Amino acid sequence: MKTRPPRLLAGFIGTFLALLAAAALLRLTRHPWLLPSFGGSCVILFGMARGVMAQPRSFFGGHVLATITGLLARQLHLACGGPATLWAAGAVAAALTVMAATRTIHSPAGANPLVVFAEEAGWDFLLAPLLPGLCILFLLAFAANNLPRPWGAGPWPRFLGLRRAAMASSPQHQGGPP
Repeated sequence: MKTRPPRLLAGFIGTFLALLAAAALLRLTRHPWLLPSFGGSCVILFGMARGVMAQPRSFFGGHVLATITGLLARQLHLACGGPATLWAAGAVAAALTVMAATRTIHSPAGANPLVVFAEEAGWDFLLAPLLPGLCILFLLAFAANNLPRPWGAGPWPRFLGLRRAAMASSPQHQGGPP
């Protein structure tokens, strides 16, 4: 099934506005390298909105858990020493493991531990720029994926709990023909 022009336009405009807003936010901090991770998230949120990685649980959870994993690994590196490359690689591997164990895989978030090491980020990185940036992307993706009408069965209607209602009223779940 082809993507309709209004959806393509919504994805373009949403990505454009989300990255402009994220870049403006990042200019207020000392963390410019988070923008590529947000760019990858835009591809998923606006271009593959029905996918599992576009779900709010994966989007927020993946970014937050991967960043916390990177911050913990950086603290261990500072305490124990050794090659930063080894610690950064271990942080990405650990972030993948944590995201997989919690069912919050969001592939662009896998870069966050590398950003933490590259920018020598501290715990304040979670409060600025990560959480405000995630909120900006989420709000714009929510708007783009629900205007002018909801985007099929997901991800956002699923997030709103409307999927259950839609499934309950479908002929398949009422014993009717598929």
